[in-house]
Amino acid sequence: MIDRIIVQSGVHWLVQADSTNTIHLQIAQFLEEQSKQIILSSMEVDSDEGGIYRVWRDSQLLGRFHRDVANGLWISQPSNYNLAPRFKSSNDAVMFIIEMSALATA
Repeated sequence: MIDRIIVQSGVHWLVQADSTNTIHLQIAQFLEEQSKQIILSSMEVDSDEGGIYRVWRDSQLLGRFHRDVANGLWISQPSNYNLAPRFKSSNDAVMFIIEMSALATA
């Protein structure tokens, strides 16, 4: 025969663990978003007449990105990187350029 208190304690513990995991996930997501905002605010972005945006760190060009009018996705082209991935948001396109630049200098 199973002791009912142990089963209830076990279920309660599982619920608490799940809540704790959810809280940890929310904190991690919040910190990641804050980090992105700090990184993005330290970069400069300008554009030309053709709708091409350039991402700069000081005087170093990190890459370019633009919006594909056919599907609305942002095409990211980091400097010294042959592929041109597409993203749903311009921030994601910029973050990809920054991350690829960081990998190249590491």
